[in-house]
Amino acid sequence: MSQLVVGVPGPWESRTALMEALIGAKGGAYLFAGQIFMEVETKRSCEIGLYEHDDQLRRAFEFAGGGALPGPLLNAIGAHRITVYLIFNEPGYESARDAVRFVNALLEAGGIAVKVESAGAAHTAERWRELGASEDAFDTYTLFVQLVGGDDRFFSCGMHNFALPDAAVPSTLGPQDGANLLNAFNFYRLMEQPELKDGETFSVDADAPRFRLKSEPYEAGYEPDEPLYNPHGLWSLLPADNPPAKKRWRWSFRG
Repeated sequence: MSQLVVGVPGPWESRTALMEALIGAKGGAYLFAGQIFMEVETKRSCEIGLYEHDDQLRRAFEFAGGGALPGPLLNAIGAHRITVYLIFNEPGYESARDAVRFVNALLEAGGIAVKVESAGAAHTAERWRELGASEDAFDTYTLFVQLVGGDDRFFSCGMHNFALPDAAVPSTLGPQDGANLLNAFNFYRLMEQPELKDGETFSVDADAPRFRLKSEPYEAGYEPDEPLYNPHGLWSLLPADNPPAKKRWRWSFRG
């Protein structure tokens, strides 16, 4: 089962302290009872879990942040008392937008930073608020999808947060061109929801190289019960040297 999972460490000493901080920051806009966290006005909700201090959390954020998180922030994460995990069991763009708002409430209540467990991506509170406030859907995509490098391919990780397969491109493209192609292909699928088939080709525009699509199982070393596992599989984009035998997809992308 695919889940969108986000973690927010904070200074709260207990569940009661978190509830009081949330009420102080957001009034009665959010509430949680048992394992349910709900936005009162919209009645949108998710599961919530509270976990005590984790000695490994600072290192986990440092790794997920790719070395971009500043030392003082990492120290604050290391001093956290509780981490709140929000779990969305029906991933998709709407759930991602819910997660943006719900996490914002936790940040206003004292949350320190954000880690999208189902993408392996860490964000400062400022970055989360900035991208989350944007009306550009690509900024929402950026919060929930991480690009990673391998020996022979570059991958995306986190498209199951939108209930979609991830993607892989040859590492021979180089980091920049590889990232551009992955982002263009993923964002195209998120926005247009096309019905893709093996053997079809994709290019970012009419003059760009074509890549042939191949559907594969998601084999990135994660178990099916881990947040990073994508049960929807993977689209591999392979260089297409010959004229396309099937439908060709073109898309104009500006990331």
